[in-house]
Parts: sequence; C-alpha cells; structure tokens
Amino acid sequence: MKRNNILKSMLALCIVLSSHTVMAQQVSTLYFMENVPVRNTLNPAFQPLSNFYLGFPVAGFSQFNIGNNSLTVRDVVNENGKMFLSPGGNKDKFFNVLRPTTLIGGESQINLLGFGFRTGRAYWNFSISERFESQLAVPKDFMKLLLYGTPLIDNNLYNLKNMELGGTAYTEVGLGYAKKINDKWSYGVKFKALLGTANVSLKNDNLDLVAGMDQWIIKGKGTINASMPGVLTVGNKLESIDYASPLHNSDWIKPSGMGAGIDLGATFKPVPSVTLSAALVDLGMISWTKNMNNVAYNVDYKFDGVGTVNAAGGVDFNQLSDSVFKAFKESATSSQTGKKYTTYTSPKLNIGAEYAFLNNAMSVALLSRTMKRNSAFYEELTASVNARPVSWFNLSASYSVMNGRTSNIGAGLGFRLGFISTFVAADYVPLYYDGWTVSGVKFPIPNQTKGINLAVGVNFVFGNRKDADKDGVVDRKDKCPETPLKVKVDRKGCPLDTDGDGVPDYLDQCPDTPAAAYGKVDLNGCPLDSDKDGVPDYLDKCPDTPTKSIGFVDKDGCSLDTDGDGVFDYLDKCPNTPTKATVDSLGCPLDTDSDGVLDYLDKCPDTPKAARGMIDEAGCPFDKDSDGVADYLDKCPNTRMEARSSVDKNGCPLDSDGDGVPNYLDKCPSTPAEVRVMVDNNGCPLDTDGDGIFDYLDNCPKVPGVIANHGCPEIKKEVKRLFQKALQGIQFQTGASTIKAGSFPILNQIAQVLNANPTYLIEIQGHTDNVGKPASNMILSDKRAAAVRDYLIKKGVDDGRMTSHGYGDTKPVAENTTSAGKAKNRRVEFVVTFEETSFE
Repeated sequence: MKRNNILKSMLALCIVLSSHTVMAQQVSTLYFMENVPVRNTLNPAFQPLSNFYLGFPVAGFSQFNIGNNSLTVRDVVNENGKMFLSPGGNKDKFFNVLRPTTLIGGESQINLLGFGFRTGRAYWNFSISERFESQLAVPKDFMKLLLYGTPLIDNNLYNLKNMELGGTAYTEVGLGYAKKINDKWSYGVKFKALLGTANVSLKNDNLDLVAGMDQWIIKGKGTINASMPGVLTVGNKLESIDYASPLHNSDWIKPSGMGAGIDLGATFKPVPSVTLSAALVDLGMISWTKNMNNVAYNVDYKFDGVGTVNAAGGVDFNQLSDSVFKAFKESATSSQTGKKYTTYTSPKLNIGAEYAFLNNAMSVALLSRTMKRNSAFYEELTASVNARPVSWFNLSASYSVMNGRTSNIGAGLGFRLGFISTFVAADYVPLYYDGWTVSGVKFPIPNQTKGINLAVGVNFVFGNRKDADKDGVVDRKDKCPETPLKVKVDRKGCPLDTDGDGVPDYLDQCPDTPAAAYGKVDLNGCPLDSDKDGVPDYLDKCPDTPTKSIGFVDKDGCSLDTDGDGVFDYLDKCPNTPTKATVDSLGCPLDTDSDGVLDYLDKCPDTPKAARGMIDEAGCPFDKDSDGVADYLDKCPNTRMEARSSVDKNGCPLDSDGDGVPNYLDKCPSTPAEVRVMVDNNGCPLDTDGDGIFDYLDNCPKVPGVIANHGCPEIKKEVKRLFQKALQGIQFQTGASTIKAGSFPILNQIAQVLNANPTYLIEIQGHTDNVGKPASNMILSDKRAAAVRDYLIKKGVDDGRMTSHGYGDTKPVAENTTSAGKAKNRRVEFVVTFEETSFE
C-alpha cells in the first residue's frame, strides 16, 4: 500500500470496525440464565443446576465479540446510503456522536476443555480456553483533523496521545470453587493461569500536533512492544517494519509470557425472591519474557506545504500523508531492545439484581457492567426478562444501554434434552436494518447497532439440582417438597419455625412466642386464651375464668377480689367490705351468730342462741363475776375473787389434777392422776418412807431407796456389770430361740445372783435388729426372752419373780445401718424391780 493511502486506510478501518463492533467482552444475557452450566464465567459464585457437566471441545463454550463504544452504521451512512464524507453526507452528525476516545476492539474465547462437579454445598469447575483480544483507540481530535482539516487560526493543538493499537492471544487455565454458605449467602472464586502466545501493543507517552495554515509541528514519543514467535525488525527511522514467521509451527505453542488472573463473586438473597450479586472477573496480567521486541520512538519536527488542508476544502489525503511520513522519516529516531514488559487483561465489574415471581418461573433483572480498558472505563446497563417454567428450559430477553445509547435487544435460549445441555445467547440483536445493494444484490444491514456478540455452548450434564418448590433446597434433600413460594426454610427444606412453637414463620402471626407457651398456641402461632380473659393460657393460673369475669381479672388471669373478702368482684354486692370482715356469698359482711354484731366486729362470733340478749357491744356474752364463764352458762355465778382464774366450764372452781383440792387452794396443782389418792390437804403428793421420792414415783414406797433406782435400794455394781455383759453375751441359733451352749455360763451367773437376792423381781426383754419382717422379729424376740426365763427356772429361780417379753426391733439402742449397730440391737436385757412394788 502506498504511503499516501495510509491515512485513508486508517480512516476506513475506523469506519468499518466501528460499524460492526461493540466493546462488550461478555454476553450479559447469559447472566440470568440459570440452566446454563458455564454462566459462572460471569460470576464464579453461580452454581449450575446439574451435579456434573462436561463441555464439548470448542462447542462447550465459545463467544465472539467485536465492537466499538461510539458509532453505528447509521452514524457512518445516512438513511439515503450516503457516507458521512461524501456529498450529501452528514459529517457533523458523525463527529458529534464520537466519544473522546473511540475504542474499537474484538474478542473471542474458544473452549478447549471444561467440566464441573458438585460436592455437597460446593461446586468445582475447571476450564482451558483460548482467548484473543484486539483493540484500536482513536482520539476524537484525530477525527476532527481528518473531517475538518486545518483551521483558519494558527497554533491549533490536537492531542493524539490516546491513539493506541494492540492485540493479545493467550491460553487461560482456570480452577473455580463456589460455596453456598447458607440460604442467603454464597461466594465463588476462580484462579487462572494465563499462558501468553503473542502480544503487540502501541502506546504513546505523548503525541501532539500543532496545525496551522502555514506550518505543522509534530512532537511525541512512545513505545511499540511485541512478544511473539518469529522476528520483528524496525528500521532506524521507522521507514520499515519487517516480520519473519517462526521456522516451526510448534513455536506458536510455546508461551511467550506467563501470568495469572482471578475471578471473584458473591450472591446475597435478602428475601427468597430477590437475588443480589456482584463479581469482579478477568482481573489479571501477563509478563512477556520471551521473543520480546521493544521499539521506542521519538519525533520532533516542523514542516509546511500543507496549506491545501483547510476548513473550506476538507482534507487532501495524499498531501497530508506524504507530509506526515516525510516528517517521521526525517526526524524520528527509534531503538530496538528486548526488555520484559507486562500487559493487563480487561477486568469487568458485574453487579446484578433479580426479582423472581410465579414460583421462580419468571424473573426480571438488571445487570450493570463496568469494564476497564487501559485507563478508560466503559459502562453498560442491561435489563432482562427471564422465563424458566421448567428446570430444563430458559428463555431470556434483554435490552442494553451502553454509554448512554440504546438500540439493541438481546436474547438467550437454553435447554436440556436428556444429558445434553445447549444454549445460544447474544446481547445485540439489531432492531433496524437498511438495504444495501452490492453487485445488484440487496443485503439487509443493521443500521443502529454498534456491533454484535454471540455465545454458544453444548455440554454433557448429569444429575439435576431440581428444586420444585423453589425454596433453595433440592428435591432429593427436601423433607417438605411442597413448601409455598417465598417461604423461608431450614436446611431440610421445611418452613422455619423461629420461635419453635410448632407454627411455621410464614403462618405465625406471633413470631416471638416464648418457650413457656409451646403446646399452647393456636393455628396462627399465637398463645391460646381459652377462657378469653385476655391472659394467655401459658400465663393463666386460672384457665377457666367464667365469661362474666372477663374484664375483672388480674395479670395471672384470675378473677379480681379488690376488697379481698373472698368474693370475686364480678359477684360482689358489697365491693368495699372492710379488710377484716367475713362475708357471705354476695360479698356482704356476716353476722353468723345473729347476735346483732357483724362478724368482723364480733369478738365472739359464735355466740349461741342461749346467750342472745346477754352480750356486750363486742358481741361477747356477759361474765359478771369475771371468772371467764359467761353468765348464761355459769352455775357458780358468785365465784370468789381468788378462784376466778381457776374455774371449770360451769364457772365453778377447778380441781385440774382431780386430787380433791381446788386449784386456788392446791399448792401442787399438777398432781398426776395416779397420785390423786396420795396427796395431803395442800394437794401435794405423799412420801411415806421419807426418802425424798414421792410414793407415786417410788417403786419401793415403804423402803427408803435412791432416785437412781426409782426409790428402791441401789443394785450392786457387780450385778449391773453382769447384766450389761448379758446384753450381747447371750447368743441363739440363727433365726431360732435355741440358746447356744456358749451362753450358759453367763446365764448360770445370773441365776446365782437372782437366787442370792430374793427381793429382785426380773423382766426379761428380747430385742432384734431390723432385718426381716417386723411381725416375725416380734415373735422371735418373745420366744428368745421366754427361752431365757425357762433356763433360769431350771436353775432354781422362782418363776413368780420373772416375766418375759419380746419387743422385736421397736427399741433399738444403735443405728441399724451398720453391722456393728445391728449387733448391739440383737440383745437380751434384764430389768430389776423389788418385791414391794406391784407390777402388771
């Protein structure tokens, strides 16, 4: 191509690319197609419905995008088919729609290998794909110069710094992981290895053109970086650029650069029908370390001879291109090196919001996409309507707004047949077309689109995370598979019952029922109030409050009794009864004894009929002699003053101890009943033998004795020791009354003592421990005591002096909880009295 045609070619390239390309770099319509296995490329937190997928080579997932951010075909060619630079064209309209920098680019992604599988609440995926990116940045000032020529004023500055050109091919190897934390949150991450195949990039540090009618000044410097198999040679004055392909095709497989990237994503469901999501994808870099070529150039030149480039006549491309290239050739310098350099992928921030309805069969959604390319940002907003009546079918329609311009719809279709899942989607389906005639054939040309993008895929899929009731729990794990739509559920798919009252939250009109009310709630989850008294049953201490008492209950649900008279307010005819008053069934004060004095004032509320008319103002019967016996009962109405405090129920002087001496004269008023015939004139007990022990207490009333022996003479110490020894020394056959031979010596000694003391009267007592039945123990103890008595009789002791009794386990002398205590309780005791004392 001749140099004088280069600028024309560049302009034509801008026009062609701008009319067929969009800066999308992703198919946003896929974002809300939930049955597409590979939509995790847009947000790594998304999990496929299938439990496993495997992508077909190439067809598993491939997408193609070419586009720009400024122009449509209609901006280049008007409705009459006229180019913007041709007569009748509208170059002003063309110029006005340009962005400050028109970015023209394309991308393709071809799947080589891709698969994913589920593990519990997590999903893993792996992919290998080839990616290609290219871009051309054209400053608006460059187009201004080409469209309008040199202005009439001198020193008009054109800033061409942002003019850039680049292209990259690389292999992406990715490992992704998505995890559902709970019913609201999930996250995902994908780590990528980037293997660079080839890269070419042109970047200006600065490039300014000062254009006047008589003179142009070009100043600038920049860098051309290239890394690819083969040899790139640049002439010293940029007068030539040569490239030689590698000798072997295998050289294209060897990476020229290495890098890494990452995708991050998260989703949040504030309510079951709303999903909010965010993702940062394609964040990465490649360091180019092989086959490098770095060309730095510098130009500073003044030249003239471009006067024909003017506002009135437009552009003379031949003269302009000859002048510019001559300037570069005469003043430009360049140097070629092999330094390492780094390029960056174009990261995209996706923020989505989706509202589902009709049991998730339909949804509406918005997706905001912000892409960074070099130092510029490019925004796109996509609205989407999605239909998914069954899990194996998705249909989506979208409408995109890119950098403030709208004219395109998008569409997506995804379906599954058996184990084959396929989809196709595009964001830019033109709505308007013009007919262009080429060689006599008319072709429809989309005239209001900035380009096209397309994504297709065919995958093997196995298993299905089917969720018929759309509660977030797959059917195979769902214990409640018919949960109503939008109802919050637990991990088993059953409606939540936050307060644990047995009524699920979506029906529960009282969601904070306390634990104390469990089992006592109605169908709405509210605490029952069976008696309708306003106090729930779980707090109601009086659950059967009568209907008439409603409105008259306390905080415990019990009927009020304001005056505390025992009659509930709703029945009380005397609601202000004094606190101490006794009332009838109507709550009115009682006069139980009908003595004319109300009970709460009546100090004698049980006045008998016989006393009526003989009572004082306190309701008590009169007692004229003040002896404590009312007059109507007093048979001794003139009791002496000293006897008043001691009268009987008939008002007569008392003889409490029945000894024949009235209390007021009795110096010993508590004489026991057994002494009544043994008192003197003062009512005091007699002591016949004068030993200081009253006769009724003296076992030997006619023989002086000692207190320790109940008025009888003291028993000798050796006899006591013998009897004490006998307690445990007399042994019997187990469970029988037969005396063991080892006990005979002690019994013989006791016989000798009794024969030597003929005044001794003996009671032989048998005792057992608590082992066995009490009745059996009583019989056994009685037989053992009788056996001892029989033995002593045989040894010469008078049988009239001895009695025997068994007491079983009724008189223990030690605890029956230990072996030692039980041994002490198994005993025979000898109780001594004397001849002078009679006994029964």
